[in-house]
Amino acid sequence: MRTLFAALTAGVLVGAVFTGTADASTSGSVPSGPGALTRNPVYKTGKFVSQTCEEPAMRVGDVETLQTYADDVSACLNRAWSAQLKRAGIPFRTPKVAVGYGDSVRTACGVYRPTEVFGLYCHRNRTVYLLANEYGMADVIQSSEMLESLSIAYAYHVQNLIGVLAEGDRVIRRSSRSAALAMSSRTALQNICFTGAFVGSVWESLENLKARGVESFLNEHTMEGDTPGLGTNKNRLYWLRRGFEARSPAVCNTFTAPRTKVA
Repeated sequence: MRTLFAALTAGVLVGAVFTGTADASTSGSVPSGPGALTRNPVYKTGKFVSQTCEEPAMRVGDVETLQTYADDVSACLNRAWSAQLKRAGIPFRTPKVAVGYGDSVRTACGVYRPTEVFGLYCHRNRTVYLLANEYGMADVIQSSEMLESLSIAYAYHVQNLIGVLAEGDRVIRRSSRSAALAMSSRTALQNICFTGAFVGSVWESLENLKARGVESFLNEHTMEGDTPGLGTNKNRLYWLRRGFEARSPAVCNTFTAPRTKVA
């Protein structure tokens, strides 16, 4: 998936500098150590609070409407995730949100050349980016890709806040290549599950996507190839559907899931 790959190659896991300890202690209520992955308090926060999240209309080539879209949907994401983290007793910080339009976009994590649309979370400045070129905006205005790209990038911000990225990075730095890819896959699949949970919680208010149907939204993931460190098509679909149907991050503990579900 373009969004997922962009977020990872921006240094969310590989090359990121995080701190963490080898136990399940907390620092300032932020989980750390192995418990941040396997026993994170966010798994006990229940379903997202129902809310209306209408996607604003966009016009091809109009960067202002792209920014409006990012701002409005991010406001929905802020409301949803701030409530979950409050229940978990974890401090919440709203990320910065920025858009980039064109064939080459400079961010704090490097220069990206979007072939269509993707979301990017840059840990260096805690910013969620929504990047698109002209073809991308024309192609996805009526599709789920704009919403999903932004939601996935935002979910990496959430994983950063709850200590998952820090502990995942610590494990990766001490692991063999195969073990590092396995950890990366578990992190990426949790991200997909978080995304599905949020989209499921606002589904009834998404008129365009709802008209196309749930299966159309979910099955877009079957068009992506199997990528080491990001999960297989089958497992991406499994975790997206799992989150979507539960409308809760409680079902997104990929770190204790069987290997067959996180390959």
